[in-house]
Amino acid sequence: MKKEKKVKEKVKAKLWEKIFVIASIVIIFAIIGIYAYRTIHYYRKMNYIEPDSKLIDVITNQMNVVYSGDGLYKNDDNYYYKGIDVNNYLMYSGRLWRIIGVDSQGIKIITEDNQTSIVWGNNTNYEKSNIMKWLNQDVFIKSILDENTIADSKWCNSSVDINKYECTELFDSKIGLLTTNEYLLAGGVKSYLNNKTYFWTLNTSSDNKAYYIHNEGGINNDVGNNGLLYSYGVRPVVYLKADMSYISGDGTIDKPYITSNNNQINIHNHSVGTYVMYRGYKFRIMGVFDNYTKLIMDGYIMDDKNEPVKVTYNKINEYLNNTFLNSFNKDELVKADFIKTEYNNDTGYNYMNKKGNENSYVGIPVVGDLFVSEYAGNWLNSYYNNSQNLIFTAGDKGSLLADLGTSSNYIRPVIAVNNDLIITSGNGTKDDPFVVGDSE
Repeated sequence: MKKEKKVKEKVKAKLWEKIFVIASIVIIFAIIGIYAYRTIHYYRKMNYIEPDSKLIDVITNQMNVVYSGDGLYKNDDNYYYKGIDVNNYLMYSGRLWRIIGVDSQGIKIITEDNQTSIVWGNNTNYEKSNIMKWLNQDVFIKSILDENTIADSKWCNSSVDINKYECTELFDSKIGLLTTNEYLLAGGVKSYLNNKTYFWTLNTSSDNKAYYIHNEGGINNDVGNNGLLYSYGVRPVVYLKADMSYISGDGTIDKPYITSNNNQINIHNHSVGTYVMYRGYKFRIMGVFDNYTKLIMDGYIMDDKNEPVKVTYNKINEYLNNTFLNSFNKDELVKADFIKTEYNNDTGYNYMNKKGNENSYVGIPVVGDLFVSEYAGNWLNSYYNNSQNLIFTAGDKGSLLADLGTSSNYIRPVIAVNNDLIITSGNGTKDDPFVVGDSE
């Protein structure tokens, strides 16, 4: 009997052990479940984006703030991005931008790529520079789909020491450039702002030379040699107003922040910079006018072997108006003015110094046109020295070069199309361009 009793007690003890283990496991999983639920609940609560949210609220969500490494930093009431791997991409007005940060003036953004390539100018401060005119008067401001979304802002207009940044004079305008201080604050060479090209900054040095970022990411102010001034890229900077709406996106390159939806079906209702597939060629909208929309080819004209076509300067018009136009329906095209310019020190590097005009279906860009610095090695319809037959070409990494007109270079055509061309598909990005007309 004693032996049987001991066996029963052991069985009973093991049963209670199993019950205890099972109960403990259940309790542990219950605790994990509760904390997992709470974590997910509060994460969603912290990251929930209300319908009709403002972009500024999405950016400055405290879950985005970091204290080390790459990301969004907070300094008092200001925010700024630092490092290389940051999710600050924004699609705005037909272009891809990077968000620099947020301060009392609004949301500060810079274009990811150079929008043109020009000389700073003989006047040293920003207010009197050729770039200020290009940005705020002649070209860039006119290419923004809705100018009212840009805040009037203050920009540095004095020389600075890049090692101890102090600006003593400010200037009011809609559009400016990146400051050397902002570039260094973001990480300089090791930042998202280093796009491996030459581009101007807003600031000048004490010896009245403008600072620029070179293709290796350093800061320099070597603006010319023996009277020849250098052309570098222009990356516009604007402040978006604080009430800018948020539509979608998470700031990554694949899903940039989107601030508006444009469902118009006609080509002329869309932003400059938008990509378009037309007649088997990919273009970008270069300008929208009352009677036509100008498109610049995204790349060069290719031959049957998929090699870029190269011609001498004086053969461009013949090739474009015969061989190239044969693949187009002229009923969809409009004749527009294509100008020729002179661009040198004698003209004060005035990108609008017209020296000729041709009314045609097709032409090529000139110095100062949008997107001329996207590709290198193609002719521009601007001469540096007419008597020496030196014609400008798009250079590498945001520069301009002059070449003999007897040399052979690539062609990036510009065409003018009817404003009523209908968009049949696509979303207007480089990878999924709008399709208009017969795309085959």
